[in-house]
Amino acid sequence: MYYILHGNDSNRMKQKLASIKQKHDISQVLVFDCNSSLQSDILAEMDSYSIFDEKKMLVLENATFLSSKDGTGYDVNAFTKRQDDSDMTIVVFSCPSEKLDKRKKAVKEMIAASTVLSCLSLDDHSKREYVMNLCKEKQVQFARDAFRWFLTRVGNDPLRIENEIEKCSIYASHITLEDVEALVAPEPMDNVFKMVDALFNRNALLLLSYYRNFRALNMEPLAIVGLLASQIRFLFQVRVCMEQGLSKNEIAQELHAHPYRVQVNQERAYDFDLDQLLDQLVQLATFDQEMKMGMVDKDEGFEQFVLRLLIDN
Repeated sequence: MYYILHGNDSNRMKQKLASIKQKHDISQVLVFDCNSSLQSDILAEMDSYSIFDEKKMLVLENATFLSSKDGTGYDVNAFTKRQDDSDMTIVVFSCPSEKLDKRKKAVKEMIAASTVLSCLSLDDHSKREYVMNLCKEKQVQFARDAFRWFLTRVGNDPLRIENEIEKCSIYASHITLEDVEALVAPEPMDNVFKMVDALFNRNALLLLSYYRNFRALNMEPLAIVGLLASQIRFLFQVRVCMEQGLSKNEIAQELHAHPYRVQVNQERAYDFDLDQLLDQLVQLATFDQEMKMGMVDKDEGFEQFVLRLLIDN
């Protein structure tokens, strides 16, 4: 029995693999990297059978021979010839590509003989559908305002989304806005965006408030500064790409980033000029070094950093 997983979201790949393993009650899993494994070794393993009649699952990572960018040189026909409906040997082809190359006859035959599961990164539309399907699966219902709050706060990590919905389903079958606010911690990037705004607006009190919220979540000062600097750096990179005339998808490819994250930052990038962004990066880098060298207390140092904003304002 064949499964084909394709897409660019590694977390969704892991989810699908775990689901397939559970569905077929598999205990033995063998993993092959198609970039380094010989096809003959994989075929030999597919042809071998356990004397104890144990089910096994073969996971073929980097199965790019199913896409337009094949770096393996594998013969697809060798796999199609061995396909059957038995679940004694489950073969999962993991292809890190948004699209499968249906122009190839052998690939089309593989697709027709396999269960194909898309593992693309979530965007606004697909995330909504993904959340709705999980809610149905977990038999939990969100009130309309709770559902809207969840969608805008939970982020785009499918593993995190599943875990948060699982948590809600254990709590109750019907989730209100008050329930979801108490159960689900907003995705950190939501507050990072607000910290960036506060930093550039020189709103020291608001900046300190978000900093203390992160500290209440046991996040280390170095990590908070790193997160803030990372977001400003990404804003800078997006702004540079936009000035070069690149589209959202081109920027996402150039920066190896999720298209939705690029879209959100495109909407904000024009609020800042490049010199501003560089200046803040330099200040944060200096502060980061001072903390690492023990020149300032981590918490007091951040407050002093914020106080300098008040003085400079």
